[in-house]
Amino acid sequence: MDSNFSVEISMTDNGLDFIKCSLKEMEEADELSIKYAVLHLSAGLELILKSRLQKEHWSFLFEDINKANYQNYVSGEFKSVSFENLLSRLVNICQIEISDRTKKRLQNLKMHRNKMEHYNLNIHIMALEATTFEVLSFLIPFIHREELVSRDSELLNYINNKLLQMDSYITQRYKEITSMLKEVSDNIKLLDCPYCMQKETLRLDEAYCYFCNTHFRNLARELIPKFTNEQDVFTYKEFNKIKCCPYCFKNSMIVALEECVCLSCLRVIEPSDYVECGDCLITHVVGDEEGEYYGEEYLCYHCLFKYD
Repeated sequence: MDSNFSVEISMTDNGLDFIKCSLKEMEEADELSIKYAVLHLSAGLELILKSRLQKEHWSFLFEDINKANYQNYVSGEFKSVSFENLLSRLVNICQIEISDRTKKRLQNLKMHRNKMEHYNLNIHIMALEATTFEVLSFLIPFIHREELVSRDSELLNYINNKLLQMDSYITQRYKEITSMLKEVSDNIKLLDCPYCMQKETLRLDEAYCYFCNTHFRNLARELIPKFTNEQDVFTYKEFNKIKCCPYCFKNSMIVALEECVCLSCLRVIEPSDYVECGDCLITHVVGDEEGEYYGEEYLCYHCLFKYD
């Protein structure tokens, strides 16, 4: 090989190339290919988002903008912006609208990537395809709108064609599971799946998603961290709090105004079914509580007598 041989590729084209590789690897559908499909899709997403930040100004690519140095930027020897700060800067500096739902979908991919790189990953190919479709449904219009690459780009046209196939796949998949979803009894709770992020396809009592065929061994561990932000604020659908379950005593009951759901024992719990100790915040099933009421406040015996 010629010693003077070099490669020059823009950040956007580099990102698109990673995505193209990811789509090809998904077609293989074996364990090794799926791993690289996740890693390459995540890398492509991050590069394309960073290319928009670079378009605003190269210094925004530095995690610590105060340490921005042009020579380090040119050489690539610097700590680049984290994914969370990347999204924040796109919204606050570049004035790009990214809905909370879209953020969750992008973070969902990063979660898969982090599990793959640092721990392990158990994801069904259907969940990966759905995640890919959702990410690209945001990313492709984003590339066009922000004019990051010409519209006659071969890479972009290839990805667009694959996206159209995925759109057909998503539609077909819903056709396949609609009858199954309709057969689910009204008293069975359906949730949004934390893997494929499809709406109301996760059957609570079986911890099973009809769309991506995922059986969750520990639904609480998969769902709660994904919808808890860096400030420890939990938001998932209408649920915005996490409490101790009065039945299994695990801190995995997600709470909404009209109902609660335990992600460990897989129960739907009415707010009137339990009472919470005003001191230790442990919950008890109404009728089985061991404590005293003082007006509307309830204190368990443990808290009542712990200072005696």
